[in-house]
Amino acid sequence: MRLFSYLFAIFAALVLPLGAGIWFSVRKKGYLKSVLLGALTFFVFQVLTRIPVLQLVLPNMLWYSIFSATQPVLYALFLGSTAALFEEGGRWLVMHLFMKNKHRLTDGIAFGIGHGGTEAVLLVGINLLVLLIMNGASAGALPTFLAGLERIFTLVIHIAFSIMVLKSVVLKKPVWLLTAFILHTVIDTAAVLMHGMSAFIVEGTVFVFALLLLGYTILEYKKYTGADIQ
Repeated sequence: MRLFSYLFAIFAALVLPLGAGIWFSVRKKGYLKSVLLGALTFFVFQVLTRIPVLQLVLPNMLWYSIFSATQPVLYALFLGSTAALFEEGGRWLVMHLFMKNKHRLTDGIAFGIGHGGTEAVLLVGINLLVLLIMNGASAGALPTFLAGLERIFTLVIHIAFSIMVLKSVVLKKPVWLLTAFILHTVIDTAAVLMHGMSAFIVEGTVFVFALLLLGYTILEYKKYTGADIQ
């Protein structure tokens, strides 16, 4: 059972996002740029910027240590809102500067696969693969399986957010960017506040958001069916 959980989680956090990105880039001609820009956005605005600030800079400041220890709700909101600011702001900036001729709804989907897929691979997939090779299936089966499910849910969420931000850029309507920012903040803040609760409650909450945003993505896809957003 543990081995199955590991293999499933590695598939969800490594094989699936890489496969989806390759499929969009190779089989669906013209989407390689969107996939790569999505991947680059996560890498620059999270891996190179926000994460180092949170882990290496702010912990050395007294006010931050006091704030994180004494204000759990505000601290959760801080983490959630900064994640939303860096990721949705990064999405908007990259799309605005480098996707001026990439206005198909499917460009938003490809961007989301690149963005969410890179998050899954770098933060979960590679680590699980290394752990499996070095230590075998030593971690608990259920937590590992749920980690894989979460990566699938999160990928769906990133695709929906990318569509919203692309609509904001193309239609010049900030409301779509604001919607993505608010939803991202709510989801990440809730995840931090639920830390320590039952994994079923946490993943169930993420699943509900993912299901709603999957519905949004399907409706938008049916509306535009690969055409330019207008």
